[in-house]
Amino acid sequence: MSKAFASASVTSLVLLCFCFFSAAGIRSLDPQQAEHQPVTNRRRPFALVEPVESHTKLSVSEEGLEALRSIPGPVVPVVVIGPYRSGKSFLLNQLLGVGCTEGFGVGHTRSTQTKGVWVWGEPQKLPLADKTLPEFGGQEASIVYLDTEGFESTGKADAYDDRIFALSTLISAVLVYNLPETVRESDIQKLSFAVELAEGFYADVQGGGGSSPVEPGNMLWLIQRDFLEGKTVQDMVSEALLPVANPYEDQDIAQVNKIRQSLRLVARNSTAFGLHQPHMERTKLCELGDDQLDRQYVQQRSSLRELVKQLAKPKRVNGKVMTGPALAELVSQMVTALNARDIPTAGSILEHFNKELVYRVRDSYIAQLESLALPVSDAALAAHHETASAAARKQFQAEKFGNDLTTGLGSLQDMLQASLDKEFLGRQTANTLESNKRCEKAETQCEDSLEKEQLVRLPSTGRFEDHFSHCQAAFDLVCIGPAHTGQNERLQKAWKREHTRFKHDYNDKLYNGLVLLLLVDILMFRFVIKFSILEFVGWIVFLFLQVYPKLYLNGGSMYEAQWWIILVRVWEILVYNPVLDLEKWWQILTPVALVAYVAWKLWVRCIRPRWRRRQDKRLMLHTKQGNSDSRDLSV
Repeated sequence: MSKAFASASVTSLVLLCFCFFSAAGIRSLDPQQAEHQPVTNRRRPFALVEPVESHTKLSVSEEGLEALRSIPGPVVPVVVIGPYRSGKSFLLNQLLGVGCTEGFGVGHTRSTQTKGVWVWGEPQKLPLADKTLPEFGGQEASIVYLDTEGFESTGKADAYDDRIFALSTLISAVLVYNLPETVRESDIQKLSFAVELAEGFYADVQGGGGSSPVEPGNMLWLIQRDFLEGKTVQDMVSEALLPVANPYEDQDIAQVNKIRQSLRLVARNSTAFGLHQPHMERTKLCELGDDQLDRQYVQQRSSLRELVKQLAKPKRVNGKVMTGPALAELVSQMVTALNARDIPTAGSILEHFNKELVYRVRDSYIAQLESLALPVSDAALAAHHETASAAARKQFQAEKFGNDLTTGLGSLQDMLQASLDKEFLGRQTANTLESNKRCEKAETQCEDSLEKEQLVRLPSTGRFEDHFSHCQAAFDLVCIGPAHTGQNERLQKAWKREHTRFKHDYNDKLYNGLVLLLLVDILMFRFVIKFSILEFVGWIVFLFLQVYPKLYLNGGSMYEAQWWIILVRVWEILVYNPVLDLEKWWQILTPVALVAYVAWKLWVRCIRPRWRRRQDKRLMLHTKQGNSDSRDLSV
């Protein structure tokens, strides 16, 4: 995980630098912008960039800027970077050929010696060919050596190291990465910062957007105390930059390979060089002459000086060769840019990771919450919320990094809980809407069915009440959730309204139906069946129904009379009972009854008379035959 944090810090810093220069552009680096006081004693180091008191940001030193401004013509900044106590300052003194008392300060304690960035005031001259830089034909370039404060020392913020690294990357024409003994994964991760920055500047060139603001220089991997056997230093560095096999698609290995993917430019522009240890007593190196140093080291040192000169090419910005004043202006602008915004630290990366974790946990909570189909009851939704939120809090506790003092976990936990509560509130609203939708539909269906029940031809109170009971059961089955109570109250009001209306129309329908039945009875028994007694009964009842209701002039109703109540009960038994519902069967029973009536009429008028006549004929024949037989016997 530390690898991912380092890579995130590097990438953030890359974006910071690239956005600053791409959006705003580098101001004009004209060496004739201002007049400056000349530097008298140039053969010494000058503080160019110093740390502020908090040791998190940088400040430029006017004395160091003046030393750069005093250098005419093209400049080749050679910057040495690396961990603290790795011998950077001693290496620079060896490249310059000066002693420790005259050159860069060399310390022999466990504390870092160099603070910020220092520049050697007397540059080395590098002849220029006309073909390379025709605008500077006949002049010499100046190799300017810069020493930087070592990485990873105690008592300072990681953002401070990032700023030193960023500044070194942008101002260098040759970046010397000074490493003790071997190349480590953390070294590659730190280097990925420089590569990401170079690729960012190259993006415009590849996309046809013109020349890049800062032309990337050469990279020199310098392995100090190279005593390991086996592979050469060049092979070791080349293999370290190759992608790592990842057959199981491990995320951490994938992150490592992303870093190596960003090192494509370094793989092309990298040179590796190894130096033996100068002497076993490292604390006395400044006191020893060349004759006392390791002979192989002395030979390698000479080769290193030549290699640096071979790699040295004038620094370019916006396609133009930089001069001393231009380099001083670039340093000032870069320090301002790096101080303008905060650089991500390990703590801020942890906080960012934990904040992203909050979002991932929230998404998991949402997915689990949405797995419960809506609508549901409030209690079921609340129970599901408690289960999902408990799982979310457990996931956050399991995957978080850091503690509350360093990463603000307490506020993030509050943020997570607030986010979960907000999502739960939204889910409650969605549940209410879905419940209202379904309950309103079910309640409307019940109302419609009750209204249809009002229109039946053979009304029945029992059927109407049973129909509502079934409708209520279906409503309770479909209507779930917070809208059930309100919609059920609405349904009960509709039931009372429709029931009152049904009771009122019910008696009127029975009365009108009874009157109509009596008229049919009178006509049928007068003209069809011709049954005088039943016709007379029909007239009597008909007249009674026409006169009796008018007797209730002072209030009351015929429907409250006991005989009417008994009549209604009989009707209810006949029309709707557990065996038969006449409303469903009358359309079938009526034709059957008509067919039966016709068949009976045919029997009475046609079939039965014929059958009787045949029976009478047979009886007469039988009687005649019997009489004839009697005469014969008597004779």
